[in-house]
Amino acid sequence: MVINDENTFRRIRTPFYYYDMPLLEQTADTVAELCRRYDIHVHYAVKANYGRRVMEVLSSRGFGADCVSGNEVVRAFECGFQPSRIMCTGVGKTDAEMAAGLRLGIQAFNVESMEELAVLDGLAERMGVVAHVGLRINPGIDAHTHKFITTGLTENKFGIALRDLDAVIDALRECKNVYFEGLQFHIGSQITDIEGVYAHECRRADEVADYFEQKGMPVHNLDLGGGLGVD
Repeated sequence: MVINDENTFRRIRTPFYYYDMPLLEQTADTVAELCRRYDIHVHYAVKANYGRRVMEVLSSRGFGADCVSGNEVVRAFECGFQPSRIMCTGVGKTDAEMAAGLRLGIQAFNVESMEELAVLDGLAERMGVVAHVGLRINPGIDAHTHKFITTGLTENKFGIALRDLDAVIDALRECKNVYFEGLQFHIGSQITDIEGVYAHECRRADEVADYFEQKGMPVHNLDLGGGLGVD
């Protein structure tokens, strides 16, 4: 349906969703150009909106997909996202969800804990494949947003604590079917303080990456997460 005037809205039964597709395409093109200019890779959070038309526009621009469930991984693939650009994040991944991602050959799993790392390594061994992983690190940073949507404070039960870095490095070395891709961070949602929050996160990410490299673990990419607030 094409809506050309506001009176049309009055004739449509509510509730309904209306998307300005030309604006979405213009925005996607702008982001894609900036990605090329600065060598940044953007992954779309599928949980935000898994509508097929929306996702097909974004996949056609070469963006990746950030998924938090097995069904989202499958949906992203069905909507044109390349498996090599699909990340599986999120807590509580089931064995079946991880196996589905391994069969598709997705870019990486962002692992939340040493226990999850061990499970993924075992699944990959049984399937005869290599699991590419990123480690989600809890950086202990206040996002200056609502306390219910912060995820990067020490008391938040997300990711691997800074005090456990040596232990997780040792665990990585013991894995036989895991390839270490890099580090992932996510400190919260509705963040509006860019300089005070994201700049701090970037510095902490650099520090953690340097530590891994000093320990002989090359960091191929840094994932800074999302959470930008709407103006």
